[in-house]
Amino acid sequence: MSSRKCDHAVERIYFYLDGEINWYRRARINWHLRSCRLCEGAFDFEDKLRSVVREKSAESVPDELIIRLRAILRGDDGR
Repeated sequence: MSSRKCDHAVERIYFYLDGEINWYRRARINWHLRSCRLCEGAFDFEDKLRSVVREKSAESVPDELIIRLRAILRGDDGR
């Protein structure tokens, strides 16, 4: 595919993944991704990266750690 089409797709990768583009642009990008393995790989990588970040940021912090951090911030951490 032409580099112009790749540039167009890559410039809109985050809007695409966030669902912030209209159906026409989405269809054009989908069409391009079917024929361009490089862009398809870039989109897949970004999508997987976002999933990992979302998953890891959703992990909870142990209550014990929160209590210790609050004590440190208050200055009564026993040191």
